[in-house]
Amino acid sequence: MVGITSYGAYIPRYRLDRKTIFAAMGWFNTATAGVARGEKAVANHDEDSITMAVAAALGCLKGNVRDDIGDLFLSSTTLPYLERQNSAICAEA
Repeated sequence: MVGITSYGAYIPRYRLDRKTIFAAMGWFNTATAGVARGEKAVANHDEDSITMAVAAALGCLKGNVRDDIGDLFLSSTTLPYLERQNSAICAEA
């Protein structure tokens, strides 16, 4: 089959109250006090973009046979390795 057949997402478990962020950074722009509502998902100390990508990829495998998967596409603005193939690490995991 051609095209995207499955996708996954991962949102870190830990949350940080936006008011706490504003209390620490409010001096920078006091106009942001009105939008400091709710929570923000925050990665744990050992969660990088590859770890989160593997967790999302495991969600893609539900209902699929691993041998039927032909490609894995990974994109991020914060990949941990510059010289290594980040997507190959995800595919191997």
